[in-house]
Amino acid sequence: MKKTFLFLIFFLILFSSRSFAELSFVQTKDVTSDTPGVRGINFKPDGKIMYITSRLGNENAFVVQYSLSTPFDISTATRSFNDGDGTQLTCSTNMKLPHAIEFKPDGTKMFVATNKDFSGNPGVAIFQFRLNTAWDSSTLVCEKIYEVTETGVYVENQLRTLAFKPDGTRMFVGGKTTDKIRQFDLSNAWDLRSGVTPGEISGSLATSDTSMRNIQFNSDGTALYVAGDTNARMNKYTLSTAYDITTLSSTFSTFDLGSRVDDMRGFIFAANFTKLFVTSDKETAATTDKIHEYDLQCARTIACTDPSANADVKAIIEANVEMSKRVIRNNTLPIFHRIEWLRRHKNKDNLSNLNANIDFQNQKVAKLVSAFDAFKKERDRTYRSNDWFDWSEGRFIIGEKNVKNTSSRDIQNYGVSFGTDRIDEDDRDLMYGYVFQFGKDDVDIGSHGSNLNTNTYSLAAYRTKIKDNDYFNDSIIGLSLLEIDHLRVINGNKLEGNRNGQQIFGSINFGKRIHENDINLNPGVKFEIGFTKLKPFDEKTILGSSLADALHYKDQNIKTAVATIGALFDKTDKGDKDKEIINHHGRLEFIADLSPSSDAEFYYLNNQSTTYEYESNNRSKYNYRIGYGIDRTSITGWSTVVNIERFGTRGGYYDEFYFSLGYVPIDEMKFSFELDEAINTSLKFSQKIDSFDFKISTDYNFFVDKPNYNTDLLLSNSF
Repeated sequence: MKKTFLFLIFFLILFSSRSFAELSFVQTKDVTSDTPGVRGINFKPDGKIMYITSRLGNENAFVVQYSLSTPFDISTATRSFNDGDGTQLTCSTNMKLPHAIEFKPDGTKMFVATNKDFSGNPGVAIFQFRLNTAWDSSTLVCEKIYEVTETGVYVENQLRTLAFKPDGTRMFVGGKTTDKIRQFDLSNAWDLRSGVTPGEISGSLATSDTSMRNIQFNSDGTALYVAGDTNARMNKYTLSTAYDITTLSSTFSTFDLGSRVDDMRGFIFAANFTKLFVTSDKETAATTDKIHEYDLQCARTIACTDPSANADVKAIIEANVEMSKRVIRNNTLPIFHRIEWLRRHKNKDNLSNLNANIDFQNQKVAKLVSAFDAFKKERDRTYRSNDWFDWSEGRFIIGEKNVKNTSSRDIQNYGVSFGTDRIDEDDRDLMYGYVFQFGKDDVDIGSHGSNLNTNTYSLAAYRTKIKDNDYFNDSIIGLSLLEIDHLRVINGNKLEGNRNGQQIFGSINFGKRIHENDINLNPGVKFEIGFTKLKPFDEKTILGSSLADALHYKDQNIKTAVATIGALFDKTDKGDKDKEIINHHGRLEFIADLSPSSDAEFYYLNNQSTTYEYESNNRSKYNYRIGYGIDRTSITGWSTVVNIERFGTRGGYYDEFYFSLGYVPIDEMKFSFELDEAINTSLKFSQKIDSFDFKISTDYNFFVDKPNYNTDLLLSNSF
C-alpha cells in the first residue's frame, strides 16, 4: 500500500511538471491603478501595443492602450495616453460591461463584445468602431452596434466571447448563459453594418467551463481554445472542418494556468501563438487586476510533438546534406570545365581570357616606377608560356526535389569562379592553378515558408596533366566555409537561426583523349570525396522572446563519396570566313552516390531532457549528368563559353547554366603605352584585319598649361 501511495505521488508530480512545461509562467503585471475592472486583452501583431477593456463599476466601458518598449514583454508596458480611465466606448449609447476585444488585421477597425446592459437597450451586442489612425484607440469612431438576439434558439444574455475568421467573413460569439458558440456569416468582411446572417450553433461546452470568458481559434481554424472563470485552465477542442463550430470535438485537452489566476476575465494567444496572456481580478473588497504572461512549449498546439516526425524538419536536415554535396559539385565542375577547355585548346590559341597587353616601353621610366612592371605582359599566350593565365566562370542552377514523407524542395543556386593557372616549368605537360569561388544556395522547403539560404566561400588548388599519348589525369583539393541562414515555419511560428560549417573536398579524374576524324572523345572515370561539419546552433522566434517550438541542433557530420563514369566529346569548326573558332562539346555521365547516411540530433530548448534523432539516408544513389556546350573565339578577341547541363537524381533534378565571357588579345594585335623623360605619353594600338594594317596613335603632355595632343589613324595594305 505504501509503495502504491508513493507511486501515485510521483505520478502526480510528474504530471503536474509536464503541464507547467507546456504553459510556462513568465510574469505578472498589476494594472489595478489603471483599471478598476480588467476584462478583455489584445495586442498589435508586432507586440508593441497592448489593449485591455475595462469597466467602471457596472457602468461605463473603456479601452486602455499601452506601449511596450520590448514587444510582448508586459513588464515594459506603459500607458500610451494620459486619459484617466481610458478611451470611453460609446455610440448612440454608452457601452457597459465590456469583454473581448478584436481588431481587423490592418488596425483600422476594432470590435468589442458587451455583456447585458442593465437598461436593456441595447441588449448583448458587438460594438464596431473605426480607428481613424490605425492601432490608435484614441481615434475611434463608432460605426455600428450589432445586437445579438436574446430570443429563439440562442438565448444568450451574458455575451462575453468574440472571434473572427482571419478573412473577416465569419464572426463567433458565446457566453455564460448557454455555454454555446454561434457563428455569423458576413457578406462584407469586417463590417457588421449590413449583410450579417446568423448561422450554426455549437453544442454545449459546459463540460470544460460553465462561465466562458473568451474563445480563440488557432491559425488554421482546426483548434478552438476556451477558458473561463470556473477553473484556472485552458481548454482545447479540435474541429474536423476549419472554422465550422458544428464540427467541434466532443472531448478536449486541458492545460493548467496555476492558482495565480483568480477569476479569469479574458485571454489572448499572441506573438505567432507562442505566448498566452490572461487577465484576472479578485472579486473582493480589495480588487486586484492583473495580466499574467505565459510561454507556450510549442506554438498553436501548446504541447509539443516529436519533431523528427515533422515533414519540414526532416526536409531541412536532408536539404543540408544535399546542399553539402551540391557545394562540392558546384566547386569542382567549373574547375573541370576549365581543364576541359585547356585540353580542347592545347597549342591552338590564347589561354587567358582576362589579360590586356600593356607595355611600358621606356625602360628608364619603368625602372623609376617599378610598379609599372606588374603590367608588363608577354604577347605569347600559348602552352609554351611560363605566365599565369586568368579565367572566370559564372553559373545559375534551378532544380526541385520531391521525396516521400518529407516536404518538397525548390532549389536555386548561383555563383562565380575566379581562377589562375600556369604551366609547370619542369614538366610542360603539367598545368596547375588556384581558384576562389563564391556561391549562393537557396532552398524553399514545403509550403509554409521554411527556407535555407547558404553563402559559400571556397578556395581550391588543381592540377592537370596530359601526356603525349593523350592520357590525362586531373586532381582538385579545396576548402569551403558555409554560412547558413535557417528559417523554419511551424503553425505560423517563424523560427530563424544562423549556422556555420566547414568543408574539405577533393576529386581525381582519369581519362584519355581520343581523336576520331573531326570528333574528339574523352572517356574517363572520376572520384569525389568530401567531409562537411555543420556546427550546432539554436533556433529563435522572430517575434518576442519565447522558446516555443525552438530547437537546438547538435553538430552534424556529413560524408560525401561519389564515383562518376562517362565520356565527353568535342568538335571544332571554323566560323564565318575563318574569323572565329567554334567548339561544340558535350557530356554523358553516370554518377553513383556512395555517401553514407548522416545522423542529426536535436532537442527542444524548453525541454532539453529528450533528444530526438533523424537519419538522412542516401536516397539518390544512381544519378546522371547530360550536357551540351559551345565556346566561340572570334578574330576580335572576344570569347564566350556556354554550358547547359542537367543533373538527374531520384525524385528531382537540377538544370544548370554556366557562362563565361572574356576578351583575348590575339597575336596580330599590339597595344603599347609609352612614358618618356619629359612626361610625354604615347598610346599606340595596331591590329591586322585581313590584309590591312590598322593603327591608332596619340600623344599627350600632362604638365603644360595648354596641352598639345594629336591622334593619327593609319590604314595600309601591302601588295
